[in-house]
Amino acid sequence: MDGIILMDFEEKDRDFFKQEKIETYLFRTSDFENLPVVLPEVKSIFFQMNSPEEPAENEAVPADLSEKIRDLVKNGTRVVGFIGPGHLYQLTGVIGTFPDIHLQESAAGDSVMVNPELPFNLLFDRYFDKIDFMYKLMPTPLGKDIWEIPSALDESWKIIAKSSDSYPVSLLIRKGKGFFWLLPWFGQNNIQVADFVLRDIFPLMELKGEEKETTDWSEREDYVFPEIRQLYRQKEEEREKYENRIKEIDEQIKTIRATEQENFIRLLKAEDRELKTTALNVFKYLGWTKAVDVDSYWKNVIRDKEEDIWLIEDSDQPVEASLRKDFLILVVIRSSKNWASDDECTLLQRFKGRRMQEFDNTKMKALLLGNYFNQQEPRLRNNPFSQFQIEEAEKDGNALLTTYDLFKAIKAEKEGLITREEIRRQIKEKAGLVQFDF
Repeated sequence: MDGIILMDFEEKDRDFFKQEKIETYLFRTSDFENLPVVLPEVKSIFFQMNSPEEPAENEAVPADLSEKIRDLVKNGTRVVGFIGPGHLYQLTGVIGTFPDIHLQESAAGDSVMVNPELPFNLLFDRYFDKIDFMYKLMPTPLGKDIWEIPSALDESWKIIAKSSDSYPVSLLIRKGKGFFWLLPWFGQNNIQVADFVLRDIFPLMELKGEEKETTDWSEREDYVFPEIRQLYRQKEEEREKYENRIKEIDEQIKTIRATEQENFIRLLKAEDRELKTTALNVFKYLGWTKAVDVDSYWKNVIRDKEEDIWLIEDSDQPVEASLRKDFLILVVIRSSKNWASDDECTLLQRFKGRRMQEFDNTKMKALLLGNYFNQQEPRLRNNPFSQFQIEEAEKDGNALLTTYDLFKAIKAEKEGLITREEIRRQIKEKAGLVQFDF
């Protein structure tokens, strides 16, 4: 049996196939330049897409990977993808741009209708109950009896499975002599499914001539009239223009994410020093011209720094003068995998009392900004503060704020639903649990 390539799998998955005496090469998508080294010994590539979070710069899908893989497919390579949660550009970065491909999350536990044609139904009959996640792969549903989609001369589409409401959830796209096959995500069973495809499905496809007979003979080059051939060329030119435009937009998205969004996303991921640095930048973005890092301010003084940030609105006088005359917000930064502790909340009033005495200034408020439940997706996090903690903060005139609520306020400001001035006002005036009105 020919060797195979596993892209974005794990070492244990390569070992699984090596135990089966199959020559197996393991690659990351970022290491694609080494692919030609092992070809043409392999004709099957299995890849996993499961990246709901943005990849690190050194793990991003290279811009020309899809072009290289498409060339392989045209020459007969079979590419099978397990499509987990992620982004469309991560998929097109591997298989190239197909204007009809669209990712829409399917309902958990959705049933599927499977192409009755052998051998495809064998896979879903055996592994349907192992599906962990699946996307609807096209923007519109198809009729229940539609399993083929006409396309260009060197391309044809077969629907392998549909959701209960007739959206394709598994597609086989033939291109040249090979094909792309997009499958749902079977989680830890992906490697068993890949083994079944390699050992059982591919041989049956070869027996049926599935890989040889890609189109009706009347659509082959020998029989196509010039005007139709010209239209196919036009279609390919338009596809290339579309792909180039998509690449430009992807680059714009990448740039904006890195320069404008990433700092705010770190509110939801960062801990410790990184979280404090992020919070300082966010408060400055909101308009606090004097967002002071307390550690840096006292760097030449031997003392307990206690709170993390001072927020001062008056920018016309030195910090030293503002600490004694102006309204001051003392910010304590915390992060945790769990709820806020009572000790963290009682620090607010303790630190505030000490600074009131030290600076002879009673115009102060303490704010606890916390990235709690930081291992969970933000929208699924619980309120980390108990009712007792909230009531105590209200009595003392202090505030409790999660980084997710602050992030949502900034997102709302970007959407024009609230101003930065209004966000600052609510932080300044609200006591207890701060949740923004916008």
